[in-house]
Amino acid sequence: MTQQDADTSAPTFDHYARLVRRLLHVPIGLVSLVEPDRQVFRGAAGLPGPLDEVRETPLSHSFCQYVVKDASPLVIGDARLDARLAGNLAIEELDVIAYAGWPLTDVRGEVIGSLCAIDSTPRTWTSEELATLEDLAVACSAELGERERQQATAAALAAAEELHERSRALLALSTGLAATDTLAAVAESVATVSREQLGCQRAGMWLRASELVVGPGTGGPYGVSTAAKAAGETLTFIEDTASSWRSAARFAELPLGLDNPLGAALTDQSPVFFATRAAQNERYPHLANPAQLGEARAFVPLVAGGRAYGALALVWPTERTFSEQDRITIEALASYTAQAVQRAILLEDRSDVALTLQNAMLTRLPEPPHLDLAARYRPAGAREQVGGDWYDAVVTRAGWTDLMIGDVIGHDIEAAAVMGQLRSMLRMASWMSSGAPSHDLQRLDLAMRDLGLETIASAVLARVEEVDVDGQATWRLRWSNAGHLPPLLVGPDGSARFLDSPSGSSPLLGVAPETVRHDDDAPVLAGSLLLLYTDGLLERRSESLDVGLARLRDLASRTSTSDLDAFLDQLLEELGGDSRGLEDDVALLAVRFGSLQP
Repeated sequence: MTQQDADTSAPTFDHYARLVRRLLHVPIGLVSLVEPDRQVFRGAAGLPGPLDEVRETPLSHSFCQYVVKDASPLVIGDARLDARLAGNLAIEELDVIAYAGWPLTDVRGEVIGSLCAIDSTPRTWTSEELATLEDLAVACSAELGERERQQATAAALAAAEELHERSRALLALSTGLAATDTLAAVAESVATVSREQLGCQRAGMWLRASELVVGPGTGGPYGVSTAAKAAGETLTFIEDTASSWRSAARFAELPLGLDNPLGAALTDQSPVFFATRAAQNERYPHLANPAQLGEARAFVPLVAGGRAYGALALVWPTERTFSEQDRITIEALASYTAQAVQRAILLEDRSDVALTLQNAMLTRLPEPPHLDLAARYRPAGAREQVGGDWYDAVVTRAGWTDLMIGDVIGHDIEAAAVMGQLRSMLRMASWMSSGAPSHDLQRLDLAMRDLGLETIASAVLARVEEVDVDGQATWRLRWSNAGHLPPLLVGPDGSARFLDSPSGSSPLLGVAPETVRHDDDAPVLAGSLLLLYTDGLLERRSESLDVGLARLRDLASRTSTSDLDAFLDQLLEELGGDSRGLEDDVALLAVRFGSLQP
């Protein structure tokens, strides 16, 4: 997109062209910018009707190009007598005879065009006229620069907003799939989060038939082998019991090959995108049918741990051009889905060893002066399987107490292993740190990228500090939040509030490592209780997250004066539901602030 095209909604620079025309007494004044294959008129006065409508010419009709090349004014009394300009088509076709062009610059000081005075008869330009043209060019350049800065600012704000929305969507996608433990539940969750977060009309997954037959731990096929395709392996639609997708049911069994978009995506292990239904039907005419829904569609392979499980189909109601950010989000959804599928398939065989691994990674809490700490980890009651939830607490070399909670996407041994790496790296960064919590999270994010840890995680790092206020020692809490649920602070009077971040939420770890993260701080009264927790404590498939947050705040407010261990046990008992137990893994870390006064 050119600068001219990008700025069509902004006011033009016609006022500068009119000033040139009036003050220099010429029939035509132009604000002309040079591009690789044309010149465009950001401002014009006196152009003939057809040219005034299009406001551009090819460079074969441009004198302005020489102002840009030379980075200096071009002043010509009769272009027909100038060796460089005599053959220019502007002379014959546009009647450009006399020309005075003064350089226009951008915010970097580079010449990008000229402010032009044009006459159809020969003339001698006076020094006063040229001085006037120079003054006008300086003012016009300043306005061009200001417009450019405004556009850059608007683009930066739009990019930041897009990043925030993508981080929010990714969090919703990950949490929506976190509690699934059967293939039917995964299919239902995929349909729900795709509709609510991506605006899809339909979403469904097809899995390799061999994955539905070959049991966990029996060495099922990895990748898509030639032998598997030769054997006529198929893809099977996993029905979402909450809705009916007739087209999907019609193609419930598809061959694993290149003659359909799902098979092609899985075989090539590369997403397939179509902006319209017609585009898909043009490539796969044998699949066209009157019951087809929607327009845009995406087909994405489901791969986790190097294993190809199947493919995901997403359909939107309208035509869509997929941006780079769209593709990142869609592929993240596929990654989460693949991990959820992997978890459901491998659930039974891996549960015992996974839980053992998780317990081995849990930390013995420190005992800093004037602080009481307690923690809990509980696997989901229905499946006894490990997740990526963790907690930690470290007394740093500087004497601070750092509190950590986090959740790695996924619920399998791979997620637990990655969790162990992240927890260890953050623990070390925290212990050595002399900077802010945001700095430690930033270092962890960059380390994940540089070490090739391709995962996404949420985390909170909170630092407990003793500070002096008017000669009295008191507590201060500083924290940085990477896409995690907000900590809960309960005052000694029982008043409870969530520590949201006034500076704005930061993206999940593994999403945008270069993003500058922020810190927030709050004073803490002696007798207060701080609770860090993961989403499994709150989320229920039948209700919104806000309902769970409100329930947690009310319960913590009523029970915060209890012994810390009793407090955490009561949270798990009341929020975990009845005999069905917790729906997802839960990590809890609670801190009671003692008195610092003698």
